[in-house]
Amino acid sequence: MKFDGVEHLLPDVVKTIVKLIGFSAAMRLVNQLGGTTFPVSMRRSRLGEIRYEALAEIVGDDAANRLTAHFGGDVLYIPRCATALRETMYRNIRAEFDTLTREQTAIHAVTQLALRYKMADRHIWRILKRADAGARSVPQAELF
Repeated sequence: MKFDGVEHLLPDVVKTIVKLIGFSAAMRLVNQLGGTTFPVSMRRSRLGEIRYEALAEIVGDDAANRLTAHFGGDVLYIPRCATALRETMYRNIRAEFDTLTREQTAIHAVTQLALRYKMADRHIWRILKRADAGARSVPQAELF
């Protein structure tokens, strides 16, 4: 999972986690626990140690230590990052469409994309008509 260019769509808590433990460890955490609430332990009890070990198994000991130091004792909701994932998929569809239409018709390319992504061809057309989320349009100069 890559979020190149869609970092602005990530929830604030994920941005904080990325700063603490790095992008790849944060994405492993989102992949494994996204959409769940995880009580970050302070490692003061047997249950806390079990939770720490579960976290360390996903992100590694060093990252688990940093998360425990920052969020220890808190109940942390780990988002699924659905908006960023969706925008990444839409960007991939638009890029694949550009590649496919170099050698075949747009209708054939859309049919292939619809089958590959298990979407209706009408939805693929809607995706192709949209600009990237967060893309800035260049302001047009005044005529007079």
